[in-house]
Amino acid sequence: MVISTSPLIDLCPVQPSAMEGRNLVQWDKDSCADAGFLKIDLLGLGMLSAVERCVDEIARVRGERIDLSRIDYSDQEVYGAIQGAETTGVFQIESRAQMQSLKRTKPASLDDLTVQVALVRPGPIQGGAVHPYIERRERLRADPGFRIPYLHPALEPVLSETLGVIVFQDPGARGRDWRSPASARVRRRGFAAR
Repeated sequence: MVISTSPLIDLCPVQPSAMEGRNLVQWDKDSCADAGFLKIDLLGLGMLSAVERCVDEIARVRGERIDLSRIDYSDQEVYGAIQGAETTGVFQIESRAQMQSLKRTKPASLDDLTVQVALVRPGPIQGGAVHPYIERRERLRADPGFRIPYLHPALEPVLSETLGVIVFQDPGARGRDWRSPASARVRRRGFAAR
């Protein structure tokens, strides 16, 4: 979705899409960003609609309504399936890259899963964050006494969830962009500790 302060047709080429009532901007996301358009990623919107349809279908077939606010986020059977990369059709963790990584990171909590999803992105991959995280995770499983190395003791509270590895969400980070929100938190806490 692209939002602009002026009519979009006055600013860039627009064409009708295959879906009735929708139009396409002929620029890619980088061109839209360069032009200063606000762009919103709604990839999860389709999945949310699918979840809503499933809840409705369960109510229709079983006569019971599932309350999604009561989902048990610690269900070990679910994490067992995720750790075995049985994730075909599971939003955010169904790609081959995610599946390969899941078998090594073996997420056992929602926090672990959050880090896992963040790892398989251009920023962490290009920044060299993936292998150090996976290696530390495997080492911790093999040796629970393993001490995670931090570049500075002040980084431990900020980077403990990612095992001392800076994981960037920003694809432009390339492991060196200290403007990202995560990096800003690291700097603030690091400087405050001095």
